[in-house]
Amino acid sequence: MNKTLRKLQAGFSILLFSLMFVVILQNMETVETDILFFTLELPRAVLLFLVGFICFIAGLLFGIRKF
Repeated sequence: MNKTLRKLQAGFSILLFSLMFVVILQNMETVETDILFFTLELPRAVLLFLVGFICFIAGLLFGIRKF
């Protein structure tokens, strides 16, 4: 990958991370979440962070594979 594309990718990643951070900070109220047979009550910010983190890890795992 050339340097320009890497810089663009890094900038886009920082932009998305910043947007996710702002959305998480604006959603601090507690919500009930049903996951299969469980009901969890946790702050929406924690739920958003967990979903974002899981998607980040999935992107890393699937991005490594060469087709």
